[in-house]
Amino acid sequence: MKFSVQTAVLPELTREQVVKKLSQHGYDGVEWRLHEEYHIKPSEVLKEAREIKKLVEDHGLEVSCLMGYLPLENIEAQEQVAQACAIMECPRYRPGAVLYDGTKNYHDLYRETVDKLGKVLDVVSRYRVKPIIETHFNTLAPSASLAYRLVQNFDPAHIGINYDPANLIIEGREAWQMGLELIGPYLDYVHAKNVSWVLEDGTWRWKFDAMDRGQVNWREIMQILKKIGYAGYLSFENFYKVPMRSRGYVGEDLSQKEAVYRDIDQRLEEDLAFIKRCLNDDG
Repeated sequence: MKFSVQTAVLPELTREQVVKKLSQHGYDGVEWRLHEEYHIKPSEVLKEAREIKKLVEDHGLEVSCLMGYLPLENIEAQEQVAQACAIMECPRYRPGAVLYDGTKNYHDLYRETVDKLGKVLDVVSRYRVKPIIETHFNTLAPSASLAYRLVQNFDPAHIGINYDPANLIIEGREAWQMGLELIGPYLDYVHAKNVSWVLEDGTWRWKFDAMDRGQVNWREIMQILKKIGYAGYLSFENFYKVPMRSRGYVGEDLSQKEAVYRDIDQRLEEDLAFIKRCLNDDG
């Protein structure tokens, strides 16, 4: 298994600082955030692809994924990201979310999305790059089974699933092993963070939590991933006590209001050490 970091959780750092830190702490790759805020603007990703590739390789890393927000219907933008991936030798990218908010019947939205995915694949597959569908709350793929329902229409050589267990705690929780078995060959990427549900002023809400304290049992997840032979990337998207001032994939508020935030070196070191312990603990 290989390890990278989603750069959304490193808002304090420049691109150069990101790769230097990840290399120092023993990561294998970097998952770049494509966003107007940081670290790569979507409109500039193709133009800057060779420069970014060299920057990453000079620090002994790979580009594990380009994490974007571009809508499926924007075929031109999807192709540009796929071209950038090909230049960077990055095998995958995340397109934008298809939201489910109840304003359109699920079955209609499902058929429309499958049609859009087919059109995207017709274009981007020629670059040997996969779009990956993230298991994410408030989308058409909030669970392993609903993500699988979307991608099963296509060849797993051309499309994959980004499995995010913490997102499933918020919406879509199924038995971990059953979900991963169902996904099967479509499992292409894993995100690592943790969340907990808390009762505040009579209302339940979720919040980011420490990797070893939230409601995802990461030892269990890592042992299942090992059992099924997953050898791809696990990428840390751990927002816990990170000075975020931003919106997430579906517009969720990622802002952290903490008296003290975790030190960058501390979180990079501790998160990786923790997940490796979970992977190597057979007891």
